[in-house]
Amino acid sequence: MPTDTQSGKPWWRGIAITGTIFLAVVTLAVVMGLSGGSGGSPSDGSSDDQRQTAPTERNNTGGDAKSTARNLVSGVPVGYAHSQAGAVQAAVNYQVARSSAAYFTDEEARHATLTAMMTSQALDRQIRNDDNGMQQVLTSLGITSANEGELVARSAAMGTQVTTYTDQVATVEVWMAGLVGVTDENAPMPVSASWTTYTLTLQWQSADWKLASITSVNGPTPLDAGSDDPTSVDEFRTADREFNAPPYAG
Repeated sequence: MPTDTQSGKPWWRGIAITGTIFLAVVTLAVVMGLSGGSGGSPSDGSSDDQRQTAPTERNNTGGDAKSTARNLVSGVPVGYAHSQAGAVQAAVNYQVARSSAAYFTDEEARHATLTAMMTSQALDRQIRNDDNGMQQVLTSLGITSANEGELVARSAAMGTQVTTYTDQVATVEVWMAGLVGVTDENAPMPVSASWTTYTLTLQWQSADWKLASITSVNGPTPLDAGSDDPTSVDEFRTADREFNAPPYAG
């Protein structure tokens, strides 16, 4: 998704969606990648030499039992371990929670979801951003009160990568595959695949990992029937090496 294109990000990110589907998914991208923070990065009070960079080896174990969430709040898993594994699992579960059909169409459900996962400083801004943006998305998808039950929106994590970690702040990249569209012959966008890498900054607050900001870019994107410019084999190889396998959601 197109909100985070700063230099230094992995070169393999790209998009392979064209035509009407491209326009609708890009609109979706703008919304789902909006910053949830207050304009700056959260501070944990640590000096640079105290920061820890996550190991680069792949993790295929699905995490450990101690990282699983303890409770559900408004259907969102919360209560994560105060550890790197806990931060990763929170990032995955929070982004999945932002990807449901109800999150798009039900304002009350969306607000409850955000209240469960955002830091206190980021909550109001994210609510405003997502409320405004979701209306744009629904318009792009041709969703009305008559056909909102036809919306399909699902996602799953393909991999994770921790770029920075301290016991107060963690930055986690989550590579997601999604389905979004409308099962209505008259809608402008059929159900289509989307591939997105989210960068989520989490802060330890109220004895849990909470979201402080969210940005995203498109890809890596595989070849499919609707792709004119899919991510190359070499680019996928790089992505596969750089992203750990996702942890189990608790």
